[in-house]
Amino acid sequence: MAQVVLENVYKSFPLSKGEGVASKNAHRTESVNVLRRISLTVNDGEFMVLVGPSGCGKTTLLRLIAGLEDITGGHIWVGNRLVNYLPPSRRNIAMVFQNYALYPHMSVYDNIAFGLRLQANRGEEEKLSGTQREKLLNKLSKITENLLVAATRKLPKGLHYISDKEQVVGEQVGNVAQLLQIEQLLNRYPKELSGGQRQRVALARAIARNPQVFLMDEPLSNLDAKLRMQTRAQIVKLQRQLGITTIYVTHDQTEAMTMGDRVAILDRGQIMQVAAPLEIYNRPENRFVAEFIGSPPMNFIDVKFQSPCLITKGDFRLTLPENWGSALRKYNGRTLILGVRPEHWNLSLPATKNLPAKVEWVENFGNDSYVAVKLIETSFQKDYLTTDSLQVRVPPEKLVNTGEKVWLSLNPDKIHFFDPETELTIFPKSNSPSLPFH
Repeated sequence: MAQVVLENVYKSFPLSKGEGVASKNAHRTESVNVLRRISLTVNDGEFMVLVGPSGCGKTTLLRLIAGLEDITGGHIWVGNRLVNYLPPSRRNIAMVFQNYALYPHMSVYDNIAFGLRLQANRGEEEKLSGTQREKLLNKLSKITENLLVAATRKLPKGLHYISDKEQVVGEQVGNVAQLLQIEQLLNRYPKELSGGQRQRVALARAIARNPQVFLMDEPLSNLDAKLRMQTRAQIVKLQRQLGITTIYVTHDQTEAMTMGDRVAILDRGQIMQVAAPLEIYNRPENRFVAEFIGSPPMNFIDVKFQSPCLITKGDFRLTLPENWGSALRKYNGRTLILGVRPEHWNLSLPATKNLPAKVEWVENFGNDSYVAVKLIETSFQKDYLTTDSLQVRVPPEKLVNTGEKVWLSLNPDKIHFFDPETELTIFPKSNSPSLPFH
């Protein structure tokens, strides 16, 4: 178990021929930064989730920690060791890949035991001492022993040659197989396994090595929805049981919100926010985080602010709680971005404090209904649809039909505001417990 610390990590890749603008300096190599100023501390025993859209750099960051990519700048610490230039085999890190990366010609037992045997052989080589002749004899002895083990493995059990090293490996494989409930699969080959079984074998191989850190790169992406839900619960339970520091990469926000102790959200090679899941949901630091976390995503509407506490859009008028006054004072007479999550709208009655909208389509899920609407503006007593498209969550007993006109009310204590230029969140100047931000 160990803490993982990333200090100002950069990663650049050279541009392929024909990309970029020709440099004035003929000796200069053009490159593109895929990770910039990444600083992150993953605490000992913590389950950290890296989440973001495709291409944001989360898998590249994982590969830098594992040593599968060379770092361009910065430092990576695992425990008290700087591992920037250590090969993957020396980092005491185990990685579970998206495609599981099982050896097709090996049984489940041998797939799990493979890393253990390598560790044991490496440890023995480091302990070897004496003359060159003695080292050679020891090496030949180990090769002979390994050949005997391999040659007798497919014979009846009573004829197996089992070395002391192999007995230890067998015990570790058996313990991990029991932990993941795959004892009955040990003699099968990967082609004979389902997707969920292969995923558990890949986990078993990583756990068997007893590493300081687990790295998991979208290990559930090849599973169906029901199996994903079951397996993510199993992974969290295992991580809590083993207490091993884990860094988990996913693009699925449901996995991020339900699995991580903390979540780091990446976009275009930079960390946007690091916090506990509910804090990210209730206190997003910018518009990107607010839109990325939440399904359906947060709705955004351009509104005008008027001091002391009024927002308007066409005929719409809403008086905000007093604590917004000082936070929004500098925006008086200017446009702001209002953010409202789908579950914080309500179907209501016609009023200037409510927004009129036309229903575009309805999705019924049984326990909830999601309604897509477009806002309506009135000019010369005639309704016009705006370009503002919103999604609203309503109880299933509220029957809404396509084409129907509805009025939407919102809870002022559940709204968010964003600066239209920086897109950073504007927080109210209050410590009121009723607000979602505190």
